[in-house]
Amino acid sequence: MQYAQINEKVINNMTKCKVISRFGVGVDSVDGKAARAKGINLCNVPDYCTDEVAEHSLALIASLGRKIVQLSNAVKSGTWDVLIGKPIFSFKKQTLGLIGFGKIPQSLSLKAKNLFKEILVFDPFISQDIADKFGVRISTFYDILRTCDFISIHCPSNESTKHMFSLREFQLMKSTAFLINTSRGAIVNTDDLYQALDTGLIAGAGLDVLEKEPAEVNFKLFRFDNVLITPHAGFYSETAIEDLHKKWALNVYRILKGETPLNVVNL
Repeated sequence: MQYAQINEKVINNMTKCKVISRFGVGVDSVDGKAARAKGINLCNVPDYCTDEVAEHSLALIASLGRKIVQLSNAVKSGTWDVLIGKPIFSFKKQTLGLIGFGKIPQSLSLKAKNLFKEILVFDPFISQDIADKFGVRISTFYDILRTCDFISIHCPSNESTKHMFSLREFQLMKSTAFLINTSRGAIVNTDDLYQALDTGLIAGAGLDVLEKEPAEVNFKLFRFDNVLITPHAGFYSETAIEDLHKKWALNVYRILKGETPLNVVNL
């Protein structure tokens, strides 16, 4: 089960189901409480594609910061002018902010620590020991908004994070800052992001996830040269897909054998 919405109505009509195994990391498409009430285990595969998503995030950061797509498109259209990308700043003088600090942003922090001046993280659930281990500094959400040059989202989609980034948050960000989202589309208010980009509140965005997927042909964010959009591709590598297939099936196999599954998220 990958894209289907498994809501309470669907779950309450299940008569023999023992396990719902998410073909991925996020479980926001399944009503975990309803599944638990029916005695159904909800499982996921939390430890695949960690490096892939971290690398995709870093690729979006680097492409935005160095204006790679804008410069390449200009050259292809016949314009050989470095100033097309102006302004470009040195990463060594800039700060990266991470919203959430689970496995993926931890991997990203290790890959990015030699690139940025400093990495700030906002995550209510991490300890100082974890922050020290990865060489990052714990900060508040609003301090990250006000001070960071790149803000990369890595938190789950739920009621508390829906539209976590809306107009108020964009108004607090630096006008030279970029937003990166490789987590879940619902965390960013699309209409407000459009307004922020249209009025120059922020410098651009890199999105691997959208509120509505796939994007429509006339999706309004397509008009911006300073917005990079990829088709929810951050998870992908041949190695990650192989790992996902194996662990997803193991969750089901172990429950059917009467054994403890690898990952139950609705205990």
